[in-house]
Amino acid sequence: MNERLDRIVKSYLPRLVQSVCESVRIPSLCAEDASGFPYGMEIARAADHAMACARQLDFKVTDLDGKICWADYGDGEETVAVMGHLDVVAPGEGWDFEPFCGCVKNGAILGRGTQDDKGPLFSSLYALKAVADLGIPLSKRVRIIFGMDEESGKMRDVEAYLKSERPPLYAFTPDGAYPVVNTEKGTIKFTSTAVFETTSEEGLSLEKIAGGESVGSVPARAEAVLRGEIQALERTASAVAAAAKRNGWKTKIAAASDHLTITVYGKAAHATLPELGENAVGRLLILLQAAEISGGAGKFVRFLADKIGVEADGRSLGIRASHAHCGALTVNMAKISGDEHSITVTCGIYIPAETISFDSVCAALEQAFSAAGGSFDPFAKAAPLFYSPEHPLIKTLQRGYHNATGKEPYLVSMCGGTYSKRMPNMVPYGATFENEDDRAHGANERLLITNLMESTRLMAYAILEMAR
Repeated sequence: MNERLDRIVKSYLPRLVQSVCESVRIPSLCAEDASGFPYGMEIARAADHAMACARQLDFKVTDLDGKICWADYGDGEETVAVMGHLDVVAPGEGWDFEPFCGCVKNGAILGRGTQDDKGPLFSSLYALKAVADLGIPLSKRVRIIFGMDEESGKMRDVEAYLKSERPPLYAFTPDGAYPVVNTEKGTIKFTSTAVFETTSEEGLSLEKIAGGESVGSVPARAEAVLRGEIQALERTASAVAAAAKRNGWKTKIAAASDHLTITVYGKAAHATLPELGENAVGRLLILLQAAEISGGAGKFVRFLADKIGVEADGRSLGIRASHAHCGALTVNMAKISGDEHSITVTCGIYIPAETISFDSVCAALEQAFSAAGGSFDPFAKAAPLFYSPEHPLIKTLQRGYHNATGKEPYLVSMCGGTYSKRMPNMVPYGATFENEDDRAHGANERLLITNLMESTRLMAYAILEMAR
């Protein structure tokens, strides 16, 4: 360990906490607004704030037309980098405090983005400042890249960067876990829309169905409005209430003379970790099986309930797969919207390396949804990430972790879809610790200041090792 480096890192903790709090107070959700900025006004504000912090730390800052920006230290011919993201997912339901409060309470910074990914990104910025203050000659330039388009899954910021700059020699994204991540699941994100002909079938009509806010989260709330004869509505209300009670699911059923509103509650979590959440959309669809929904809408609702529902492993879709190190395939039905005329659902499939192929998953999904009258429209695909344990980048990060902790770093497999899928020579490194309460994409997201401090220290050692 380097005691001087540790002292320098610790000295910056008050400023680091302040920077994270200020950033969290900016609701940097991707938006198509009239601002003229690529990802909307709020993300542009978050980028301006991050660049201002970097300038205050005496780093050279570059803004690439509002698409991506970065801070540089050193002037070596080769560049090593850390890249995190300033954009966040929508807060969703179930918070006990204001999601964008950016305040400190009981030793933690509270708010959306504290864990994913503003806290870790600012950790890397201050880690670089500590390395710079150490004064050790480095052979490579070090770059902290402020991403802005990660949560959409499109990662247009990476595309813009690679059109302008060479890929880094080595890089990590602080959007994963410690000690060192060497594999990451592949991703298929898609929508399916089913359009129905108007019929005169008996039963209830689906006036509205809606749930979920982000493809990156397990939905915490979903709602359906049914319209029809009072007797059918009463039967449905009774059947849905009984099914919800059997399953222990929180629901709200509001009946009127000609319509019935069914609201189902779950628990938000990161889309790649559906087992940590409770999918309200899936629960709603299962409960609606007890309803007498007429026409194509009723059939498509039953298909979604049967083939996905609250399953997180893809078993009923015929795509179940697992790997000893990389984990199991997971499915998240993230969003749904529609009525008696059409229904659109958005899903994410996360595929472990060295298991089932992308082509076979896509074929199974297209066949299943087509048979049910729906389309299959992928909008984001990324192959699994796999780095050999002997790869120089993995060995470099392991040395950095060992130098900081004295512990032997084991390798971790991740579920998520980080910048590592798009940026060459990059893996996730940090910032979640083993057994940490991970609330990323969920309600009451918060970051322990002790973890923020330790993570900054670990990143400083990793940066030093990459840049020597």
